[in-house]
Parts: sequence; C-alpha cells; structure tokens
Amino acid sequence: MTEIQQLKKYCMECGSETDADADFCYICGSRKIISVNPSNNRVIMEKGHCPYCGNDNVPDASFCAKCGRRIGEFEYGGVRKTKLSGKDILAIFLALIPGAFNVFGLGHLAMKKVSRGLMYLAISAVLLYLRFANGDVSYSMLIILEVIGLLVYLKQASEIFREAYTGY
Repeated sequence: MTEIQQLKKYCMECGSETDADADFCYICGSRKIISVNPSNNRVIMEKGHCPYCGNDNVPDASFCAKCGRRIGEFEYGGVRKTKLSGKDILAIFLALIPGAFNVFGLGHLAMKKVSRGLMYLAISAVLLYLRFANGDVSYSMLIILEVIGLLVYLKQASEIFREAYTGY
C-alpha cells in the first residue's frame, strides 16, 4: 500500500470518517476534510492551507493569518460535537436522575447501546436485590453496596457524557 492509501480522512466539523476521495463530509456537508496518518495520528495538510477557514497562507505558516488557528502538522485528537441533540440530552438525564437511585443503564438504552444498557440494568438489579431482599443487612454491607453503586454510577455517567460529547 502506498502512503496515500493508508491515510484516513476525517471531517473537522463533526469528526466523521470520510472516504479517501471525498471533498465534502457526507454527514454534515462540511468541506473541512483532513487527512490523518493512522500510524502516528498526525494530520497531513497542504503547506499553508488552513483546514478551518480555507485561507491560503504562506507555505511555512504555523498559524492561519485569517482565523488565527494552528496549522501545519499536528496530532489529531478527534472532534467534539458542537451541539447536543435531543437524544443526547435525554440520555444524560436518564443516566443522572435514575442513576442517583441506583437504576443504571437507561441512558445507554436511550442511545441505543442495548447490550451495555442491559448490563447496567443487571448490575442495578443485583445491587437492589442485595440491599432489600435480605432483611438483616449489616451496616458495613450497606456501605460497601453504596460505594459499589457510586462507582457504577460514575462509570456509566462518564460513558454517557463521552458518547454525547464526542460521538464515540
């Protein structure tokens, strides 16, 4: 394979991977397409061309003269979504509110991550069973269950926030 075939192309607006010969993003329609070398995750750009605003700068420019953003070779770290969709807001709400009561996984189900959502619902069922099915639960066992519940809550909430803000 040549170096051109190994490159991946991404949209700088929405972060979607595009076809190697694409001039526009097929998800958002943006023309801000960049080539990324997958071996070192470095962006490959035309000398002096700004992928953000399209301005042609002098070939050895490090920053764009029009928009002031860094240009040249840099590490690609992905793109954050700029706006949350209604589905993302619902998922965050369903992860935070019921999760505070040890009901986990509803946010994942709202994002159509069914297997992960069912896994968290199963963890919820086990935690609730251990807490309420046995009438004589010791104080130390309650503390342990609450700590486990808090850790699961933080893990599933962080997954929902990452998915909502980055898309992966």
